[in-house]
Amino acid sequence: MKKTYLFFILVFCLTLVNCAKRGIPEGGPKDETPPVLINAEPEINTINFDEDRIRLFFDEYIKLKDFRKQLVVSPPIDKSFYTINPQSGASKFIQIDIKEKLDQNTTYVFNFGESVVDNNEENKLPFFNYVFSTGNYIDSLKISGNIKSVFQRESENFISTFLYPVDEKFNDSVIYNGLPNYVGSTLDSTNFKMTNLKKGKYLFIALKDENNNYKFDPEFEKIGFTEKILNIPMKDSLDIRLFKEKLPFKSFKPFLESNNRIGFGFKGDYVNTKIELIDSLDVKSVLTKNKETDTLNYWFKDYKYDSLRFKISNSNYEKKYTIKYKELDKDSLILSPSSNSVLELNDSFKIYSNIPISEIDEDKIQILNKDSVSVPFTVQINKNKFDVDFYFEVLPNDNYNLDLFPNAIKDFFDSTNDSINYSFKTKSRADYGILKLGIQNVKEFPIIVHLINNKEEIIREINLNSYDDSSVFENLKPGNYYVRIIFDENENGKWDTGNFLKKIQPEKTFHYEEEIIIRANWVLEEKIYLN
Repeated sequence: MKKTYLFFILVFCLTLVNCAKRGIPEGGPKDETPPVLINAEPEINTINFDEDRIRLFFDEYIKLKDFRKQLVVSPPIDKSFYTINPQSGASKFIQIDIKEKLDQNTTYVFNFGESVVDNNEENKLPFFNYVFSTGNYIDSLKISGNIKSVFQRESENFISTFLYPVDEKFNDSVIYNGLPNYVGSTLDSTNFKMTNLKKGKYLFIALKDENNNYKFDPEFEKIGFTEKILNIPMKDSLDIRLFKEKLPFKSFKPFLESNNRIGFGFKGDYVNTKIELIDSLDVKSVLTKNKETDTLNYWFKDYKYDSLRFKISNSNYEKKYTIKYKELDKDSLILSPSSNSVLELNDSFKIYSNIPISEIDEDKIQILNKDSVSVPFTVQINKNKFDVDFYFEVLPNDNYNLDLFPNAIKDFFDSTNDSINYSFKTKSRADYGILKLGIQNVKEFPIIVHLINNKEEIIREINLNSYDDSSVFENLKPGNYYVRIIFDENENGKWDTGNFLKKIQPEKTFHYEEEIIIRANWVLEEKIYLN
């Protein structure tokens, strides 16, 4: 009986323990408080600084998250001149060891951005910086502004801002091979502020500094700049447009891609490029641009050679190459349709070729609708020399059969097609939506209106020369779209980028912030007010 009584007491206690475990509270509210700096050795804004170690103490354990990306030292110091800890793990202080003598009479700023976070919740200490001067005062002037990508809808983050003093030694090449005196950053917004500046005249640039070398590398970096030299102190904020420059043309060593095709890799603006065969004037050739890669293809008809010498030229560029003969396979004509089953109402039908097209015989082409009635059409070779473009009235709820009879299409090597049939259909107008844009407050025409998707691909485009021009997009596939408007200042029908050395700003754009949702069988009217 006593054992049984003890057994029940034991079971009762275990039950209480289990119930207690299930009922343990989860704790208080989540910590959302960022770390707090409680002490600095030497103090922030110390003057006549002559130390080799800085320690910044916090009220809790912190760590440095992405600090190599976010830390900005202004004016720039060679990274071998100092070390910062902790580089991993947690600590209650940041230690900066300075290994070399700093410049005299200079205000230094270690801007950690938002890299200082607490160890547990990673709450950010925003825009934390440590300032000191090797002279007897702290520079206190500042500038601020906004930086946005001019062509892309989404603005870049972590844009660097640089200031270069304009003195008797100054020239524009300093942004390519020199270092700025002051450095700042937008971090993850489009706004920036540069503090602790000295009075004077400065060149300002903004840079997507991909390799963090404080220099402009036009091949892969975007830039923005002010047209006028800044005279600091200044009251106005800056509005900077970030853009990618068009690179000057440069070619690379050519290579044989097939028995009758030579590839010339390049970078930059390839328009107006010429490739000439030296010492062989009787070779029939054609030059094309590869659709997928930065390659110019020199196609030539059968020609016996041991080696070929070429001259490639573009504006102020000229280079000569020699390529040796090598036995390779010949290209064979392959044709493919732009649409295998459904042709969208606003699209035109195309035939894609892998070899440049030289001739089209319309008499050997036929288009029939679902009633087997012949459809009038015109056809032409696209300026890219590969595509065959068909133009005919595309009606909704219709079926089409396009027949290419033998020899309808001839390529550069005089090969022709066999009999080919392409069948496709169209949808109902109710499967599409309509977008009517009411664009207001246009200060000057012409403007170009781009309808783009979330990948910033251009889906439709219209040019408006006045308010009388229609800004209606019909037969839009259901989906989400955005509107970009280009102010076509030089009236050439396209957006033009800028150039730093020529002091040319990119053409302005306007991005409508609202996402436009198109539904089937809907008409959407959207008013856009330009600012």
